[in-house]
Amino acid sequence: MLFVGTKTVSAVASFMPQFGGRIIHTKAVEIESLEAMGFLCPTAGSTISITPIGSPTGTPISYFIPYGIYSKTGHNTRAGQLIIGKYSLKTIVNCTLAHYIIPVSLDTITLFGNSR
Repeated sequence: MLFVGTKTVSAVASFMPQFGGRIIHTKAVEIESLEAMGFLCPTAGSTISITPIGSPTGTPISYFIPYGIYSKTGHNTRAGQLIIGKYSLKTIVNCTLAHYIIPVSLDTITLFGNSR
């Protein structure tokens, strides 16, 4: 019975959307911009922005990496590295300043590996 559950999880994971590219910021550009204006954007993990493989440099895509999700290659994320992985649902990061709340929606990374 447990074996069947494991196979189901593997099958579901194999259909998750994939991403790949070069890390350009170790904080999502949307969050970085809001924090520069004084907003506080707490997250239960980290965020990154990448330039997807084959895309022009000015087209970053940002992702959320929850606590507990670590690189399969064992390397910390930093700008300039190549990265590839899978993502799933969106995570909303609420950035606040006084009475203003701006939600930032990021794809959630579930599995990744990165270069040195």
